[in-house]
Amino acid sequence: MARERAMWRKAVVGAALLASVLGGAWPASAATMPGFLDPSEMPPDPFSAWHWSSFPSEGFYEPLCMDTLAFPAQDMWKAEYSTPETAAGAQVSVVLPSEAEAAQFAARAEQAVAGCAARREQQYPGVPVAFTDHGTVAVEEGAHVYGIGYQGGWGYQNQLIAVGRDGDTVTLVTWESNWGTPPVAAFKSTVTTAVNKLR
Repeated sequence: MARERAMWRKAVVGAALLASVLGGAWPASAATMPGFLDPSEMPPDPFSAWHWSSFPSEGFYEPLCMDTLAFPAQDMWKAEYSTPETAAGAQVSVVLPSEAEAAQFAARAEQAVAGCAARREQQYPGVPVAFTDHGTVAVEEGAHVYGIGYQGGWGYQNQLIAVGRDGDTVTLVTWESNWGTPPVAAFKSTVTTAVNKLR
């Protein structure tokens, strides 16, 4: 899992380097930080409890399958979660200037997820990727859950990605592990909690 985790963190490092080169920093937020999941609200893990890998903080972070999504230059927060060796997760929340812009951003995020399997297969020929639409979650303005699966360097990698919205705020929640089957029902409960905690 360490190799997979490193891959989807490359964009974060790149963004930090770009900010350093430009001599700038992440712009001060004009909005209030939305509420975030507590580690205990992640899907129950059969081996150990969840804990913070990084506390909620302002700044850029690229979640799973969002490599083609253009993020705003401010009003973005992220948090990371993990269990010892078995699972990892993240939540990214973005406050947009209006509900209409938030709806558009959420739609673009869903498009990014929908094309994730094809992009990965193109990047790693010969490694088929399974894509599953796990359906919607009835919470606030709605949420949608997707699944990705492929053979990774540490076994079969399962990933769950959700896009949810409450008014002008969009949240992206992810879970991944190469131990067992993806906990879709529990993840949907986590996503419901995440959207309800936004405001």
